[in-house]
Amino acid sequence: MPTKIKNILFPTDFSKNARQALPLAAKIASLTGSRLILFHAIQVDLYFAPNFKQDQVKAVNKADQQLDRLIGDLKSDEQYKDIEISRVLELEQPTAAILEISSEYNIDLIVMGTKGAAEYRDEILGSVTATVINKSAIPVLAVPPGGSLDDLKHITYTTDYHEGDLQALRKTIDFAQLFNASIDVVHITEQRSLLAEIKFRGFRDLVKDQTNYENISFELKYGSDFFPVMADHFNEKPHSLLVMVRYKKNFWEKLVEKDHSREMAFYTKVPLLVLVGGKKTKSKAIKEGKGAEYPSKKEH
Repeated sequence: MPTKIKNILFPTDFSKNARQALPLAAKIASLTGSRLILFHAIQVDLYFAPNFKQDQVKAVNKADQQLDRLIGDLKSDEQYKDIEISRVLELEQPTAAILEISSEYNIDLIVMGTKGAAEYRDEILGSVTATVINKSAIPVLAVPPGGSLDDLKHITYTTDYHEGDLQALRKTIDFAQLFNASIDVVHITEQRSLLAEIKFRGFRDLVKDQTNYENISFELKYGSDFFPVMADHFNEKPHSLLVMVRYKKNFWEKLVEKDHSREMAFYTKVPLLVLVGGKKTKSKAIKEGKGAEYPSKKEH
């Protein structure tokens, strides 16, 4: 995935969390030679204001200025000065706009900030980020407050030996190569058994036979609950990136349960890369940045 990245989408609401995640998106763009697209959705509830046309113009101008400042700040940093950066503004509900823009602009990776410590999944991630992860047709990297490049030196990839796990692991290896990161392939099973050991060794041998990444290890962990086991894992290796595949629906269902709030403390600190697939949609942008190479709405 990362070695083939050409376009990275960075949705921003101009919050502190979003600003903190932006350097990581810029670094990935720099390492892959890809275009970084800053995106902001202006809430459609402006249409219900008494002077919605004037308010709309003000909102667009204000957002445009904020995007200008973000781009200026990035360009002032020597390591990001050569990145190709575009920006897009849209009048639409943020989640729908992100999903549509991802298709229209052939986005290969979405990078988003998360909220941090909270009790429920949507509160941890932010409702927009959580929904995008659940519905996006492309990979999403969710970056918690304080997430940095140091957090990408060690990657944990969780597997349940699904059909697509080997291909997803190959994409994880691509990502790891960008940062010279180690990879821990972790499988959690409820109890020790011969079948669990056979599956573990079989997947490990298959990976070693079909990939050539040397900095990779395999762990078979035991526990009836995913979250306490992973919490212990990240306590041992605090600087990590967690990689998951979205078809593991049980993870997302369990993540909203209140009982897991304490065990999920690690989730508020560890960047999460979700590898996904699915159907794409279309949309139209209302305004684009100076020098952007994308077609405008009128050209569609």
